[in-house]
Amino acid sequence: MTLSKSAIHEHYRRAKPVYKALATVSDYPTIGLNDFVGWYIKRDHDDVEAIKSGFPQRGRVVRLDRDYDEIHDRLERTLYAVTTYKTPTAFQRWEPCHYDESEGTTIWQGGPPTPGYADLRAVPAWGDIDLADDIKPQRGDLDTETRELVERTLNAYIDEYATLYGMRDAVYALDSVGGAYVFGAPEATLPIVDHFDDDPDALERVFDEFLDRSNAWLQEAEDRVNQHVDGAGDVIQPDWVNNKNRQYKPPLSVHADHDAVVTPIATDDVRYDPCPFEGVDDALVEQAVSWADDLTRVEHTDCVDSLVATLWPDLYEDHDGWLATLEAWIEAERERERERQRQREAALQRREERLAELGGAFEGNSITPFKEDVYEAVENVDITEIARHYASDAYDTDPNQPRPQFDPCWRHSESGQSCFVDEQANTFGDSKVNAGGGPAKLMALATGILSDADADLDGEDYWAAVDELRSAGYDIPVWVPEAGADRVDGGTYDQMPFWAVRKAAVALEICPEDAFVDREGKDGTYEGFPGYETYNETLAAIDSIGLKHGRKPVTPEEGTNDEQSETGAEPTEVSEATSDLDQVHLREKNRLLSAKVERLESDLEEKSERIGDLESEIERLQSELARVRSERNRLEDALEEHTFEQEPNQEEQDKDQFPFDRARRFVPFDR
Repeated sequence: MTLSKSAIHEHYRRAKPVYKALATVSDYPTIGLNDFVGWYIKRDHDDVEAIKSGFPQRGRVVRLDRDYDEIHDRLERTLYAVTTYKTPTAFQRWEPCHYDESEGTTIWQGGPPTPGYADLRAVPAWGDIDLADDIKPQRGDLDTETRELVERTLNAYIDEYATLYGMRDAVYALDSVGGAYVFGAPEATLPIVDHFDDDPDALERVFDEFLDRSNAWLQEAEDRVNQHVDGAGDVIQPDWVNNKNRQYKPPLSVHADHDAVVTPIATDDVRYDPCPFEGVDDALVEQAVSWADDLTRVEHTDCVDSLVATLWPDLYEDHDGWLATLEAWIEAERERERERQRQREAALQRREERLAELGGAFEGNSITPFKEDVYEAVENVDITEIARHYASDAYDTDPNQPRPQFDPCWRHSESGQSCFVDEQANTFGDSKVNAGGGPAKLMALATGILSDADADLDGEDYWAAVDELRSAGYDIPVWVPEAGADRVDGGTYDQMPFWAVRKAAVALEICPEDAFVDREGKDGTYEGFPGYETYNETLAAIDSIGLKHGRKPVTPEEGTNDEQSETGAEPTEVSEATSDLDQVHLREKNRLLSAKVERLESDLEEKSERIGDLESEIERLQSELARVRSERNRLEDALEEHTFEQEPNQEEQDKDQFPFDRARRFVPFDR
């Protein structure tokens, strides 16, 4: 890369008409960024309370048209725009902030003011149609056979977009240097905005779902293209990662790693021929302006019907047109949420009633008869900790992004930035597959329970992920259904299931996990308790908490096999003598207690070392305090000698100062 800063700045000055044409669809603007990092415009302000709180500036998201001159001044090499167009009010939200030099990131008083799904207005289906990694180094110098295969593949993807939008004229493409960007007409969603403009909740639902469904549909299109075009998968590997604030390089933007620029592709005559930086002339600038005008012109609003019919096919068949389809979908989603809320409220009511029966003494136990307690504890796990310590090969790989990016441990990421954490929602996302979830799913990916972020986490996999969270040290109670509790098959438990008794034994520290032994029962081999006393002690502990297990203790004469019964079947004889069972029980109790002794001794040693460190730190601080106090006293004495040399009208000067200047006297400012 040999381009000078002056050459780059002159290039973007010359290209300004392109970005003016690209900046809005109808009256809806988009975001512009310098070098993938310049999301915000920041200014000093005079809010004294925010300044005293450590936020001497305020910021808002950058608007491509009105802020272009500032973007231009900040540019080092590559200009980015965002695929979606927003309501103008999204660019008027100022939020107090300060820049953390040590972390290299902006800290916001109330969260970053980046636009959300409810702010979207003109939204295209979009894809980053990348060259395969092994031929990327040859971009601009592909052999004829490979270049023609790339062009046939790009043409096939444009055909898929034409199917989605109902016409090829509503499809646009750019040569991104490393492949291509393909857009559907962004104005196709404006009729949705016109109808639901007074219902932000509906807009948020529809646009969130539209982006999910369009990304998923294009993933399926990738399979169709690879089947239709021999060798397509060898030369093109798309990323279907469009979202509410997805960046891309607009026309004439300079590539970050190559001295070449983004250029328009004619969708009726696809040619892949990257343009070097020195190839930019007035004719190419005019061509780029024309492309931007075409993309942002409002002429394909009728494509909304094809979009909805293609992305919501089942509902569309049952309803009259796109509007009725979306209205029905919105209402169904709201009803589904209402039903979930009703179920949750009913479950919470049953929980409250059962807690009342237990006399309120149940709270804080390591086991619970309520699944809701487990769900709540899991959702309260800080997902940033999971991402940072368990699920990433590298965390916060782009500190300038509004959400922490990370390199996932469960798959390869070329950029190291294709996954992110939403700290406010306590969720994560995988942009490659347009999927994500909460703490349990991220831990499932981190530990190999799941291998893909778009896989469902349910059934045994969910509970295995919960166990992994417990193993990592998170305080999550163990669910043990009581006798009389509802079963998933619609019935009820006659007694606490045996697996739940085993889990209770471990959670209540009566029997360690590896102490269970293989036993033979009516239905074959099962994991049983090491002895009848351990089993009986577990039942007694469950009783003491107030839970109903519906089981009878086992007597020495009955042996041990009754413990695994879930139906109340009669016990069978065993060969072990009572004394042998007692010895097994005592050995296991001794093993458990020994483990606890080791753990407590280790904790004591660690805390003793910590106390020693703290005592040393206290001595150091006391010494430092004495030194600083002596210095302060010396300065106070010196100040007293010069008291009468101060200006007498300082108070009048203070009155003439602006609030921000007065605040500077009391509040230390960092950048």
